[in-house]
Amino acid sequence: MNNTEYWKEVNDTAEYIIDYATASVEDETDEDAVEELINDSLLHETIDGHEWIIYTHNHLPILQYSDNAEYMADNIGGTEEALKQGIDNLHQALAFWAFYADVQESISTQLEQLEAA
Repeated sequence: MNNTEYWKEVNDTAEYIIDYATASVEDETDEDAVEELINDSLLHETIDGHEWIIYTHNHLPILQYSDNAEYMADNIGGTEEALKQGIDNLHQALAFWAFYADVQESISTQLEQLEAA
């Protein structure tokens, strides 16, 4: 993985989540329902099941390229607890929240662009 691949995957994942949420709500034009589905479950579930989070060899590159490598420590906490379960668990948790935050920002940007169009 390199920086370009990372950000392409962030944006592609955000686009997938938006498309899935839009197709899943009853009224595709109901922006509030789309955002609610994304924020209530879809974003978390998608990141949790993403291959970059599942496979440990991707964790450090995520932290290297993410704009949100400190997101977990700054917003979530639990770094001590994750470390108690081993360094791999800590890396996974940090990578999860960094990728989560990057995708979340991309979703916000893409939704703003859709609203403006």
